[in-house]
Order: sequence, then structure tokens, then C-alpha cells
Amino acid sequence: MRSFVKNFSALVFVTSLVAGCGGGDGPTGPSGPPVVTAVNGATLPAAPIGSTVIIEGSNFGTTQGTSQVLFSDGTGGTIPSVIASASNWADGFIVTSVPAGTATGNVVVKTSKGTSTPVVFTVTSSAAFSPSTVAWTAASQLPVALSGHSVAFAELRGTATTRVIYTLGGEDNSNVLQTAVYYSIVGATGTLGTWTTTTALPTAVAFNRAVVATPANSKVTALGYLYALGGTTDAAGTQVVSTIYRATIASDGTISAWTNGGSLPAPLHSFGAAIFLGNLYVWGGATTNNVPVATVYRTTIDAAGALGTWKTEAALPAARAYFGASSFGGYLYSFGGNTGTVAPNDASVSSATSTAEVDYAQIDLKSRDITTAGWKVNPTQMSKARMKHTAVVAGGNVLITGGLYSGASTGSSEESYAQLNADGSTGSFNGATGSVTINALGGGNVFNHGAVGYSDGNGAFHVAVVGGDDVGTPGTKHKTVFIY
Repeated sequence: MRSFVKNFSALVFVTSLVAGCGGGDGPTGPSGPPVVTAVNGATLPAAPIGSTVIIEGSNFGTTQGTSQVLFSDGTGGTIPSVIASASNWADGFIVTSVPAGTATGNVVVKTSKGTSTPVVFTVTSSAAFSPSTVAWTAASQLPVALSGHSVAFAELRGTATTRVIYTLGGEDNSNVLQTAVYYSIVGATGTLGTWTTTTALPTAVAFNRAVVATPANSKVTALGYLYALGGTTDAAGTQVVSTIYRATIASDGTISAWTNGGSLPAPLHSFGAAIFLGNLYVWGGATTNNVPVATVYRTTIDAAGALGTWKTEAALPAARAYFGASSFGGYLYSFGGNTGTVAPNDASVSSATSTAEVDYAQIDLKSRDITTAGWKVNPTQMSKARMKHTAVVAGGNVLITGGLYSGASTGSSEESYAQLNADGSTGSFNGATGSVTINALGGGNVFNHGAVGYSDGNGAFHVAVVGGDDVGTPGTKHKTVFIY
């Protein structure tokens, strides 16, 4: 499964509605033609060569027999994929991988009872990301200096592909909470266009989280939906909401009027959130009066973008908020954070309850639950206890940016990175070298900023760091944006 881990990042959006397969005639064979309901929990499959593909449906047969999953070779022929072990084939669930030589085209499942309806499978480039050396470039600035805002990336695959980065809410230099939503179109080489205002949130909010559901990561049939999750409605963090708002994304990146998308299971801010295999996961964070929690929840996303009933998953090893949160290749991650009761705008660089601990949990590809092993404490910690930073993961590496830590006022560890291992654990953390730092370019030593990974039109991976408060002069927010 780790091939999926390496190839599924902030930019490899694996999805689909595919075909199924089954064994031959007899008691273990399918009762009719194979029926595929989803691939990788989504409706539009897309993945690099070698990555794991999960096919769900019915009538596959309890054993593979002579049945096959067939990908296109781009010239009218097909390439059968390999089923690595007998346990990877069941009547309603198949695990395979994208074979070498596959081109964008139809994928089908063929059994003795027939062939499934073809589905177009898009072959994407694998996202290379080696952040040992980081050189930032200034990009288009935000209209307003912000911190505590949420950031999300969307790849909209319509008649043409549009790539967009969004910022939602946050606080300005006076710590006034915002309703504004801005978006920037990603250029062919990863540059960012002018930030433009689109439909504002119904309520001013900060320290919320934003996620995007598309046919590439879920079963939605629209181009995409943007979700605003939870957050605080006062600068002190004493008033925390569980509200979820949802908006439909148009092909030009604008969004429709926000609608009520339900509620989180509890009021939360500064938590982790990610969509994986058509499910939305929420972990950790702080609740009313900034009390940290260890709770983890999961819900489904249906074709219309509606969220299902929330299910409680295995809890984090300890309550924490303000951590760097990521999802990568079937694992959820929590990097650092704070285990105490800390206000959102507290700028203390040293805190007795800050932590360098890294926790991770594997998701069962079939049930979508966290596996029975639960959350594991990584053998290696981050180089420093740190909170209010960001973590971006791709290509088997994580990049940690900014935050509050010992030495933050001098930017001594603005960037650090580590490799993610095949079992989900994280290797040793090192400082990312490079003289072109965010601070050197005028962005300050930031905390409570936003960061997101995204792909450009050539398949190259980038990181954008957006806004943020300043460690040296807390309350001085930045409108600067930097890309790598």
C-alpha cells in the first residue's frame, strides 16, 4: 500500500468510479456482470504509475480466477494490472496498482460474466518533493494582512483544468475577525495570480479549517465544494463554533452562496482536517475556552457534497491543538502542537506545554476507520517543541514552516523537514538550508499563518505560505505570500 502513500499527496488526487471483477464460473464466481461504485473513494480516477488503486463494488467474485482489471495503453489496447495477493481480491473490494505503460484512457474490470462500463482513468505525474533546500519567491500579496485564516487548494477538472488557492476568514491587524474569502488562480508554472474576493462567509471566523471535495478525492459529481469547518468567533478563543459551511465551486474558481453544511461533533478550532478516500477526518484541536482535545472523528461525503453521520475514531495519544496537520498515503499526522490551554493569539515562543512529539495513525483502506493499532508516537521527535506552525507533505517528505519555538524571534529554524517511512513513521528532522528565507524576503518570522501544497500545470509540486502574525512584533499581521 505504500506506493499509494508515496504518490497520494496535496497534489495527487486519486479518485474514481470504476469497474469490478470476479472469478470464473462456479460457487466463487460473480452472479452477474461486475458493478463498480467507486475507486479510491471517488468518481474520477487519477493517479501516477505504480500507485495503489482501490476498487469497490459488487459481483467481483470471492476469488480472482481469470478476471482482470484492465487499464488503457493509449493506443487502443489494454494492460492488465497485478493483484499482489489473494487477499486483495474480494467480492466487493479489489486492491491493485497502476501498471507500467498505462496511459490516460478507459479502465474496466472484466470477469467471465462481462465487462464493466469503462471509466476514464487519468495518469498523473508523481509529485517530487525534496525540501532539504528551500528557496522562497514572493508572490501576489493578499488584499488584507491576515493571521488565523484557513487555506485550501482545489484542482477543478472541467473542460479545462483550473487550479485555485483559497483563504477563508482570519483576523486583521486589529484582531478583528473576517468574513472575507479570497482566491488566486495558479499559473502553468505555479505562479499565483491576483487575489480576488469571492462570496464571503456568513459569519466572521478565525482559526477554522478549510477542505475541498472534488471528484478526485470523493464521490461528489460537481466540480468541487469548499467547506469551512468550525473556528473561533472571538480573538480570545473563548467562543468556539461547530458550524460547517459549504459552497459550490465554479469553473472560474468563484464560489456560490454559502449554505449550512451541518456541524462538527463538537466546537473546535486549530485542529487537523483532511479528506481521504471520500471521507472527511477531523482530529485534535481546542474547544471552548481553548481547552485542547484528543478526539478524532470521521464522516462520509455523498455525491451532492452532503456530510454523513460523524463517527468517533481512535483518539490521539494526548489532547493537543496548534499542531501541523497532514494526511499522506493512508496516514493522518500530528506534528508538534500544544497540550495546554493556550489562547490563539498568545505569542510566547516558549511554553511548558508545547511539544515536539509526532503522532501518526493508519487508515484501514476498506473500512476507512483508523486501524486497531490506533495512533502511534513516532520514535523521532521534531528538532524543537513547536506550535502554531504548518506542515505540508508530498513525495514522502514533510516540510515544517514557522511557528512558535525557542529561537523563533530570530528565525533560527524557519524551515525543517523529514522523510516519511514506508510504515508511516517519520525519520529524523533536519533544518532545510537556503538563504532565500521568508524572513529575508520581508515576510517576518511567522506564526498562525496558512500553508498549502499544490500542483502546477506541468505536474510540479509547490508550497505556498500565506500571511501570518509576526513573532518579533505580535499583532503585526502580514499580507505577504511566498511560494517554493
